[in-house]
Amino acid sequence: MLAVILAGGAGTRLRPLTYARRKELVPVLNRPLLEHRLRNLRDHGITDVVIACAADARDIEAHFAGGSALGVRLRYAYEERPLGSGRAVKEAARSVGAQDQTIVVCNGDIITDLDITAMVARHRETGATLSMSLASVDDPWLYGVAEVDDALAITSFVEKPPPGSEPSNLINAGTWIFDPEVLRRVPDDGSAVRDGFAERVLFPGLIADGLRVQGFREDLWMDLGSPERYLLGTRLLLERETARIGAEVIGREGGRIAEGAVLEGMVCLGDAVAVCAGARITGPTVLGARVRVDAGATVEASVIWEDARIGAGASVTRSIVGGGVRIGERASLVDAVIADGAAIAPGVKLEPGARIMPGDQVRA
Repeated sequence: MLAVILAGGAGTRLRPLTYARRKELVPVLNRPLLEHRLRNLRDHGITDVVIACAADARDIEAHFAGGSALGVRLRYAYEERPLGSGRAVKEAARSVGAQDQTIVVCNGDIITDLDITAMVARHRETGATLSMSLASVDDPWLYGVAEVDDALAITSFVEKPPPGSEPSNLINAGTWIFDPEVLRRVPDDGSAVRDGFAERVLFPGLIADGLRVQGFREDLWMDLGSPERYLLGTRLLLERETARIGAEVIGREGGRIAEGAVLEGMVCLGDAVAVCAGARITGPTVLGARVRVDAGATVEASVIWEDARIGAGASVTRSIVGGGVRIGERASLVDAVIADGAAIAPGVKLEPGARIMPGDQVRA
């Protein structure tokens, strides 16, 4: 079975981080976000994947290439202009001659452990034309919302309804199974080339015409689209992974944790991390590959991307620190987001909630 992954979004809610790298390549537990989705597909036997990308999204192909390192076959369908979700899927499937097949379609910027095998089986069992993964959330009006019957057949679907008018708390969680009829309903003219066509026209139209649209509940689903959700998602994933392994500190070999350094709570370490004597790392925290935390520095409830350095005596709390960032000695960050390549001078105390652009130099 073929999968089409939609990877055309701009990641606006994660800025300034996504000014420097695509959202699909943002590290989550030291793996690119999109890699989690590819592993989920692979683990359910779906290894033939087309990634539908914006024309300028070549970084994804540069990173994953043909997918052999992950045990999948990757091909890329580049959009010269934004096509909207429905048309993007149709063109991606058409590019590999799969427009007349049943395919799995998914967003590339979420975390899930969806049982795709069971979802495909349920799709076939119910004779559905379209199946949609569903997740329960506290703020459904931010998403597409499904009303379902006792068999989880979707009886109505509304995209981003006004708060208080949503028919349920079950939202469109970003994985679908399309029978060929779904793509046949996506017009080849310009009427489908608009944002929200699938959610506002295609999906409701299938329901209105009496075709079976089947829901399938997610167990784990995370939208990491904002810094706050990114940190929350990191914590929830760390809880799962440390419970699975049975240890609070997880990570790869080759790191150097000095005698006198303290690691407490859930901590994930990347390759060749160095934590110096007197430093304290308090979870839930992730240190990326080759991160260095100097003597006396503290990092708490934060995510530090690869090649960053936290200077001696510095303090980083509930923050995201991008790749290659330099945090000077005795600097202090709380609830901050520091994009790739920025530098915070020694002794600087950033205001809580600070957002620092890629490459910016913050001086005392």
